[in-house]
Amino acid sequence: MRNYILLFLLFASFVFGQETNSLVLKIRENQALMKSDMSEGFKELLVLEKIAQKEKNIKAKLEVLNNKAFYYFTQADYDKAYQIAKSLEKESNNINDKRLIAIAMNRLGITLNFLELYDDAEKKLFDAQKFILKNEFEDKNLILANNYQFLSDLYTHTENYKKAIYYIKKAIPEYDKIKDPIQKQKQKIKGYGNIGLQYLSIDLDSAAYYFNKSLSLQDTILIKNYNVSNYVGLGEVYNKKGEYKKSIEYLKKAEELNLKVEDSYYMTSIYDLLQDSYKKIGNTNEHNKYKVLYLENLQKENSKKLEGVNAIVKETKKESLSVKNANQRKNYVVAISILIAILSVGFMVYFVRNFKYKKLEKEEIQKTLVLKEKQLENLEGKVSDLLHEVIDLAKENSTNFYPRFLDLYPDFENKLLEINPKLTNSELEFCAFLRLNFSSKEIANYTFISVRTVQNKKYRLRNKLKIPNETDTYVFFNNV
Repeated sequence: MRNYILLFLLFASFVFGQETNSLVLKIRENQALMKSDMSEGFKELLVLEKIAQKEKNIKAKLEVLNNKAFYYFTQADYDKAYQIAKSLEKESNNINDKRLIAIAMNRLGITLNFLELYDDAEKKLFDAQKFILKNEFEDKNLILANNYQFLSDLYTHTENYKKAIYYIKKAIPEYDKIKDPIQKQKQKIKGYGNIGLQYLSIDLDSAAYYFNKSLSLQDTILIKNYNVSNYVGLGEVYNKKGEYKKSIEYLKKAEELNLKVEDSYYMTSIYDLLQDSYKKIGNTNEHNKYKVLYLENLQKENSKKLEGVNAIVKETKKESLSVKNANQRKNYVVAISILIAILSVGFMVYFVRNFKYKKLEKEEIQKTLVLKEKQLENLEGKVSDLLHEVIDLAKENSTNFYPRFLDLYPDFENKLLEINPKLTNSELEFCAFLRLNFSSKEIANYTFISVRTVQNKKYRLRNKLKIPNETDTYVFFNNV
């Protein structure tokens, strides 16, 4: 049946001359299909992509990119999702499609969030919010509400639950402004479910209330992947309450439905909660079964995250490295310039005053110059050796790392304490790692903590040091 519809679209493009509107609409509808049946939806999307390419329909091609970014995100292939969203942002800017620009910024923000690059995610989502509020375009209220939801999710990940609830509640009024009643209902279903997620760490009864409220709104509209989210949420509520059989009941519903939807995002959470609940009721067989499934999915998920993080960090590290090298070159140039200026002035005064001893003094000046050049070389060598020593100590997680770091950058600590005197020793030491331009992954490896913990620390430090949203963390510390 769907193939007949696609053939009709091709036919209509010639007969009615409305290929852009009909094809774009069909691609937008395709995302709804993916939410209920991922495999069929993606197959249809590939067919639609060929049509868009054949018709050289730029807007339709961009809508395809949007759906592809959504698909790869649901499959936890965050690297692909990020790269496609970047392409969408660039190409949408080329044709000044404000709606798709805003969507692309949202997709980039939420993908960075799931890669645990929280600083970058927050900046992108705030930039998206400013852009959406500033411009007028189709689906503005829906896209703004989604942006609030993504910010809410970000603050949940960073355990700032008050902000998380604040932003999710900001989304609800935006849904009320949506004219299409079915779309409005869909978004409210999603919105109440997300409010439930934010309450999971604050108030279990409130969380259950909002999950059930989301489910109750689906009497007329069935959105399978939202149901999955609600079932997982209720499963977690009853797991935390110690009602493990009830938890298993909801989690099994989530598992069954999620396998049909083929949305891999929820599987790790489902298996983790199931293995724990079965363990608590003493069902060893089911516990072992789901523990294996949980560990397998977790490994896959972490592997995909790592690929995505590495790809993005590699990209951003080039920029950070260029800034670092530029700063180093600047410091050396300034130091050498000062030395040369001092030497030049000294030599000129000496030369003028002792002109009559010109020949003799020329020899002396030459000797002095050679000596100063050697001294300068030795100084540069010592600085370089100390830098290498500090880096090696950092990699070894040595207790001597920070004291030697202060030998290299003696004013670093005082400058930070001027901004915030309440910084702890561990926070100051963490700042030293950032000053040396270590990536989150490198810091995690050297200090034996998770990448997520590193990102959380970076996020908290940005707040404590009042680093502006538009300023890169590494650039800030390179200028301290």
